[in-house]
Amino acid sequence: MGLIRLILLVILGVLLYRFWRNWQARNAATRSTPTQDQGKMLACDHCGLYFPEQDAVRDGEQVFCSEAHRAAHRQGQA
Repeated sequence: MGLIRLILLVILGVLLYRFWRNWQARNAATRSTPTQDQGKMLACDHCGLYFPEQDAVRDGEQVFCSEAHRAAHRQGQA
């Protein structure tokens, strides 16, 4: 009876050790993934939505999130 208990404890210890190592590897992988820098965020002058600067549609000093919002803003001013 004592030998069976010892074998079960060893198996349990090995399983716990493997689970812990797998968990550590997954955590290290998620911590080391760099986030992409989207650059400066701007607010659309029509709707207020924030978007990356490289996606901006400009009209002089004003910035818009799309051509449609630039056109809608121009129509609202006329």
